[in-house]
Amino acid sequence: MSDLPRWTLLGGIAVVALVGAGCAFTRAGYQSPKYSLKETLGEVEVREYPELVLAQTPSRLSSEGRDGGFRRLFRFISKGNARAQTLPMTTPVFYRGVGEAQSMAFVMESGASLEGLPAPLDEAVKLKRREAGTFAVLRLRNGRDERARAAAVEKMREKLKDSVWREEGNPEFAFYDPPWIPSFLERNELVWRVSRR
Repeated sequence: MSDLPRWTLLGGIAVVALVGAGCAFTRAGYQSPKYSLKETLGEVEVREYPELVLAQTPSRLSSEGRDGGFRRLFRFISKGNARAQTLPMTTPVFYRGVGEAQSMAFVMESGASLEGLPAPLDEAVKLKRREAGTFAVLRLRNGRDERARAAAVEKMREKLKDSVWREEGNPEFAFYDPPWIPSFLERNELVWRVSRR
């Protein structure tokens, strides 16, 4: 009997280690945009990102993608385009906007251009440029939770208020992991374009 708690604990540690390794392996399989770190403000990183090309579609963040936004984008990169070409899946998946103007976007692979990409067959999917620039980034767990996202926005505002940086436009959320990753191991980020005061 005395060995049971020890084996239970060891089993729990092994499961967490395996899931953690699965997360790392999954993330390593996808290209993510390169950036340079300009400054750190506690938990907030100020990063410089190059221009990105996005495939974007209307999608409500509160529905966690169940409104079909993810499927529309996935169809586009899975031959649902004018050339019936398979495009690489990358990370993160971006959510942005407020109210009725929310959208989801896939990042196209590094080096992609609007002119070089095939046109989406679904009219709800649009190819867009996100201009290069400076972004404040805050990592958060459980990005599926609306309260966690709202708390991250407030925390970001607090961190930036006494800095040389000010927010521009609306924040967006970057999700790096598939839905099977447990929330406590997720990598999510609040990403907000900033400029010097």
